Amino acid sequence: MDQQSLRLDFSLKIDPDELPRLRSELAALGRVRIEPALAEDAAAALAEELAQSSEWALTWRQGSAERELDAATLARLSPAQSAALEQFARAGDQHTFRFMHDAIRVAPDPVARQARGWLIDRLVDDLNASEILARVSELTGEPVRSFRGDATRYRTGHFLTTHNDGRKHGKRVAALVINLVRWHIDWGGLMLFHDAHGDATCGWTPRYNAANLFLVPQDHSVTWVNALAPHPRIAVAGWFYAD
Repeated sequence: MDQQSLRLDFSLKIDPDELPRLRSELAALGRVRIEPALAEDAAAALAEELAQSSEWALTWRQGSAERELDAATLARLSPAQSAALEQFARAGDQHTFRFMHDAIRVAPDPVARQARGWLIDRLVDDLNASEILARVSELTGEPVRSFRGDATRYRTGHFLTTHNDGRKHGKRVAALVINLVRWHIDWGGLMLFHDAHGDATCGWTPRYNAANLFLVPQDHSVTWVNALAPHPRIAVAGWFYAD
């Protein structure tokens, strides 16, 4: 890693002067946007690393079954096999929780992150810094002790159906999504929040270098990325945990 990369600061930019407003908005709505999320040079370097990476794995879920194919396996598939795989991943009905997108996994172990040393690992390290965890604790009103997350990439046809993030072990306090591409509403890939009737009460376009933070559990989804999108929707997504 070069000296310029080592100087990058990946701290989440929660302005102390903005904390009262952000805390009030989060308490009232259950969600808040923080922008800019990162220092501009850090966001640009991370966006470039992820856009150029060849390490993306395809991950999908249907109900309780979650599967993943690494980049090497995907490279060996024919176009027909890839199409069949994506068709299978979309199978199900409105009662089946499903998603399909690409991911670059980040180890929960800080030693493993430091050994690999990618910028995405640096970001997760900085999100686990005591100062950031204290700021997020103050923002949410609940102590948080760690952040765990991965990079995500939504290509044409990728999606995330309605769910509330409360399904896995461990106490998730808040979800965090840091968007890393410039995007347009017409391309799909919107984060929608839903009420008990399934109606969309709020929709967020993934603005570049903006962080979406929302309390868990809360029903939300990501709409299909459509054929108008000239490039994938890339972000870092994860959760702040109380344990």
